[in-house]
Amino acid sequence: MKLRVKFLASLSELTGVLKTEVEVPDGVTVRKLIDILTERYGKLREELLDERGNLRPMYNILVNGRAIEWLSGLETQLKDGDEVVFIPPAAGGYRGPILHTRRSRN
Repeated sequence: MKLRVKFLASLSELTGVLKTEVEVPDGVTVRKLIDILTERYGKLREELLDERGNLRPMYNILVNGRAIEWLSGLETQLKDGDEVVFIPPAAGGYRGPILHTRRSRN
């Protein structure tokens, strides 16, 4: 079966491609897709997964626009024609208190 795959931002730099189509066996999961893509593009698995094989929390993976955390995680089964998007962390993300300042009207 054929999947459409996109790598955004720094992941496109890591793989050298922004989007591609990949032939995979029927019933492949997101986890297996990462393995297949790692064979093709090198260090993708170690970038995306921690030492226990879990998706690092700063990364997102979408299947047809839905985050895999709301599907079956890395065990989400893919179907012919699915689009899988790998999204790295975005810049920013400050989680401290929001400080509101007032401007003087002088």
